[in-house]
Amino acid sequence: MSNLGFKTHMSEDVIDDIITDHREMEDYYKKYKSAENIEDSKKWFNMFLWEICRHSVAEEIVIYTMMEKKDEKGKELAYKSREDHRRLKELLEDLRKEKDNIKFDEKFDIVFKELEEHIASEEENDLVYLKESFTLDERMKASKSFAMKKKLAPTRPHPGIPDKPTAIEMGLGLLVAPLDKIRDVFTSFPEPKETSAI
Repeated sequence: MSNLGFKTHMSEDVIDDIITDHREMEDYYKKYKSAENIEDSKKWFNMFLWEICRHSVAEEIVIYTMMEKKDEKGKELAYKSREDHRRLKELLEDLRKEKDNIKFDEKFDIVFKELEEHIASEEENDLVYLKESFTLDERMKASKSFAMKKKLAPTRPHPGIPDKPTAIEMGLGLLVAPLDKIRDVFTSFPEPKETSAI
């Protein structure tokens, strides 16, 4: 089943968009862990991968670029978050290639632990910075851009794509995203109604 039926959440404030994405990724991991069979667990992993890849690219292009342009503190926070993303992309690419189910599960736990640490840091630091440094109007504009970038973003990890400068990232992202979306058509996902609880 293709992911084309899944809704893209959009709010008035990009901070809310980011928090919603974080909660969705946590939920997909929990559903993976509680799945009753391998087929269902793979569907929830695919959903997790689809969301984390789109979310990460949109953050790198929209949010981290905003922060870097604002001031030195923004540059420092964005640099740390980009480093977190780079590490997660490498772990996800390794995980995606894992064929052994037991090793896959162990590696997914490692990925999720890294993600939890990144989410905690981002919500305690980056999102507070965004709220203090940007007006609601600026964050509303960022929300629209964030939603649009998520629609265009690759849906698989591509650790080889540079995360800076933004122009290169977006250009390469647009080259690989169509290939990812073709793969999505042949990938198993949960039914859209199963993912709409959030």
